[in-house]
Amino acid sequence: MQANEFFEVAGIPLLLFVVLVYYGVRLWMVKDVTIVRGKNKPPVKDETMYAKWASALILFLAFAALIMAFLLFINAYAALGEFVGATLIMGFLWRRMDQKYGG
Repeated sequence: MQANEFFEVAGIPLLLFVVLVYYGVRLWMVKDVTIVRGKNKPPVKDETMYAKWASALILFLAFAALIMAFLLFINAYAALGEFVGATLIMGFLWRRMDQKYGG
């Protein structure tokens, strides 16, 4: 398989992986929660813990996108199911994190 074929099949999940890793690491290093919350939301209760858990959840979704990129070569339905499941898990955990540390 050539690189052109690889990026044709897995290009979008790999691009999603890069974007999510960028925002996850940026949030982890800078601890600026306005990256994910927006500037018009009220301040959070514990900004350090919010940034820690939010960056961990974003990096979890990035890892799921990377797994999806490789599952696309095996079965497209398995890749879609894996990513939908990871998105639902991330959404549930994000909601719990926002209730605990959010504004």
